[in-house]
Amino acid sequence: MMQFMILFSRQGKLRLQKWYISYSEKEKKKILRDLTTIILSRKPKMCSFIEWKDLKIVYRRYASLYFCAAIEHQDNELLTLEIIHRYVELLDKYFGSVCELDIIFHFEKAYYVLDEFMLGGEVQETGKESALNDIDMQDLIQEVCLVCVCMLYYFALFTTLFVNKYLFACYLKEETPQGFFEEQGILFHICYV
Repeated sequence: MMQFMILFSRQGKLRLQKWYISYSEKEKKKILRDLTTIILSRKPKMCSFIEWKDLKIVYRRYASLYFCAAIEHQDNELLTLEIIHRYVELLDKYFGSVCELDIIFHFEKAYYVLDEFMLGGEVQETGKESALNDIDMQDLIQEVCLVCVCMLYYFALFTTLFVNKYLFACYLKEETPQGFFEEQGILFHICYV
């Protein structure tokens, strides 16, 4: 099982972190500091597997980003490399040639892609197309929700303006609500339960 996955730049700046095991904030900071120092100091031709404490660290560099995963000793390192590669492929398909700036400015999407792909440190969805379809569906739902929120906002704004106009007209004319709504051509019924 994967313990955590982190992404950081060549300068050691953290871009994404996903923890599947509970650690304190102090432990997380120490782990991040130690791993970025160790991995950034390694030469490009060196092995991508590191024995670290009671974990195996598997990492791979793509352009200016390092993708790093911590796994238990009984887990397969090559499979973890493939998991990292599959995640990069999903990001690449979603963003269209993903770069570090995509992850910086759309980090919530990068987390969502990871969550669609991995769950609790285990691979949830192996098919790229299925994961991408789920992600596209989520984007569509967000767009529809945004449109609905905008419509509700304008409805509330219109209603507020109409009620203010109604109250002001009633105040000036000293009319009953029924008479005001009849003048506006609006059917007004009061239902008593």
